Amino acid sequence: MNQILYPCGAAGINVLVLLWSPGRRQPILHAALKCALFVLLTVSMLRYGIVPTQAAHRFSDPSVHFLHGVLETGWWLLAAATTMAVVRAYYVVGYRLRQNRFTLDVIAALLYLGAVIAIVADVFDIPLKGVLATSGALAIVLGLALQSTLSDLFSGLLINATSPYRVGDSVTLDEIADGEVVEVTWRATHIAKANRDMVVVPNSVIAKSRIVNRSFPLGPHATVARFETTTQLRPSEVVHALELAVQTCVGISQDPKPSVATTSIGRRTAMYDVTLFRTGERSEVEVLNKFYDAAHRHLESITVPLEHGNEVADIPGGTLAYRLVEAIGIFGMLSKDQRIQLAKSLVRRECAPGQVLLAAGTCSQSISIVGYGVVAASATEDSGGHYDIVRLGPREYFGESGPIAGVASMVAFVARTYVIVYELPDHAVMNLLKQHADVAHAFAAKLEARERKGQALMQVSPEVHMAENGLMQWLHRCIEAIHHKLA
Repeated sequence: MNQILYPCGAAGINVLVLLWSPGRRQPILHAALKCALFVLLTVSMLRYGIVPTQAAHRFSDPSVHFLHGVLETGWWLLAAATTMAVVRAYYVVGYRLRQNRFTLDVIAALLYLGAVIAIVADVFDIPLKGVLATSGALAIVLGLALQSTLSDLFSGLLINATSPYRVGDSVTLDEIADGEVVEVTWRATHIAKANRDMVVVPNSVIAKSRIVNRSFPLGPHATVARFETTTQLRPSEVVHALELAVQTCVGISQDPKPSVATTSIGRRTAMYDVTLFRTGERSEVEVLNKFYDAAHRHLESITVPLEHGNEVADIPGGTLAYRLVEAIGIFGMLSKDQRIQLAKSLVRRECAPGQVLLAAGTCSQSISIVGYGVVAASATEDSGGHYDIVRLGPREYFGESGPIAGVASMVAFVARTYVIVYELPDHAVMNLLKQHADVAHAFAAKLEARERKGQALMQVSPEVHMAENGLMQWLHRCIEAIHHKLA
């Protein structure tokens, strides 16, 4: 009895280390300590004649025989636990613990199952043939009762073996789920959707589904935008408009180069697929929203005749000039006749690719409305290069900081393609502000919103003289005029 106390003490220390909770936060130290103590337990057992691979000897003292059996049983369980600690530490070193939780569960189950079989065969000296014959009938009954669960289990093993996705990957499973893989368990895969809903999909369902992994292989992945138009529009015109829309979006990378393909043409509608690659700093939803909006505006600018004159047709909105004025939300506060007068004041200007429409540090003398093409607001980098802050397409305007507030632009506006712009001269803007103070307030709010969004399109330059017809001066004059009328 005194000899067996040493192995019992070593086994007790092993159990305490196994239950040591801080060890999970330090898996490498925990595994090393468990290995050392397990070796100590094995040496102490062998030294006093306790062999785990052999059945416990019969002793006259029943308590000694019982302790021998307990020590051998504990040795097999501790052997499985120690091996599992080493495996877990291996995955921790490779930073793969989170991605391989399912693999760790499978390894742990196999280790403990092997330990149980060894205990039955070696410690209790029970023939395995009888155990297997008895458990076979039980396995058939359980298999029929747990058919769905077993299907999920083996599908999970297949998914883990083939690794079509891992924890953290962004996947799409047919029409079942679309989101990020959070966890892969024995029975199901947990997927977090973009709206933060958690979808639990059984592994057997996933094994029969088409899996799209958007995180593998590494590198950029294309986004396909589908566009539908009527067959009245020529495919070449639509393709050209979609190519211009791609150039309008800053969040779309040009390497790899985007592509536009006509996929089908029916009796009434035609379908187009635009394959594009996002830049890293913008989300897919943001890029698609900007692309579809730009595509609509470019397609409309191509289908509307680009007239060289500024006459307003008898039908309201019959000319491009009037439609451009009407498209600016701020001018919605004006009457139809006033918008027609503004349309008559527009001056058409054509620019070649690369031409500077408004240089940085220059106070604009007009409000420019893009009628066709792509205009970029370009800023200078610290290294001397240039980058586009934003790009403007049809029915978007720039340069209002000069006529409205006498503020110079801190960015240059450059034509990225062949561009047609319609300029509203400053004298027409002055007349408008004199008659409508609410329009002045709206333009001022627009300038403030652009600056608040961080686009840095309009900034006050200390080297540029502030015009006397600035925004605050006009507001002050309008208020004085109202007071004089009331007096």
